[in-house]
This record gives sequence, C-alpha cells and structure tokens, in this order.
Amino acid sequence: MGRALFRPLAFVGVMALLVGASGCATVYRTAPGSLTGMGYKGADSTPLEQVYITTEGYYCLWSIPIMSGDLRWNEEKQSINGGTRLFCDMVSATDLQNALLKIAESRNCDLADVHYMDSDSSGAGVTDLGGLIGCLFGSSQMSVSALLVPRNQTR
Repeated sequence: MGRALFRPLAFVGVMALLVGASGCATVYRTAPGSLTGMGYKGADSTPLEQVYITTEGYYCLWSIPIMSGDLRWNEEKQSINGGTRLFCDMVSATDLQNALLKIAESRNCDLADVHYMDSDSSGAGVTDLGGLIGCLFGSSQMSVSALLVPRNQTR
C-alpha cells in the first residue's frame, strides 16, 4: 500500500517542482509612455506606468508550503528576485504590498488605483486516484495591480 501511494505522490511533487521552476513571482509593467494623455481617478497627474505583480504557491495538506514565488527585493535589479523559493510561503497581501511599495519607491512614485486578486485551487476529486491525490495538494495565487504616479517635486 505504501509503494502504491508513494509513486503518485512523488509524481505530483516532481510536477510541482517543474511548474514552479519556470518562475512563480513576476512583475509586469506597461510600456513607457503608453499612459500619456490618460487621466485616472485618484491620480493628480498622468501615471508613469501600471504595474502588475503576481505570485503563486504550492502546498501539501493546504498548510505546508512546498514552494512559492520569490517576492524579496533585489537592490541590484531594483525589482523583486522573481522565480521560486522552496519550502517558503510568500503568497500574502503583505508580501505583495511590500514588493509594490519597493517598486514605487525605486521609481519615485506614489500608488493609485490598487487592486488585489486572490485565487485558490485544488485538483480534489473522489472518482479516481488523481483526484484523491489532489486532496493532499493545492495552490494559491495572489496578484496586485496599481498605477505608479510620479511624486509632486514641490512637496
């Protein structure tokens, strides 16, 4: 019985590692100048850019972190590390907010129109072995988007 359950669990673990190795934390930005001439509620001037940060985590028994995106700030790159951290959980509003604030600070900008998104998923089911294994593992994804508005230099 132990071997029969070990192989599918090992397969799911390896697949999670392969999926995570492609990068679980990412920053997307609009092209420079693409927001020129657009006005936004909550922004005193034209936003410099829109930023979207996303991270994903994989868990065993929905509480033991297997891996998550790396939202730690990298001073050299002036961005997040990105990629994956093993046995770490960085899928939280706090981690996303910290990354967003660091990006805004590096661009000398304030934030406007901030939106958070959260999604959890599981492959759970009771009709086959894959569904039963899906009950043991799950994933969570969070993202934040915001406008970066240049700071008023006269403050």
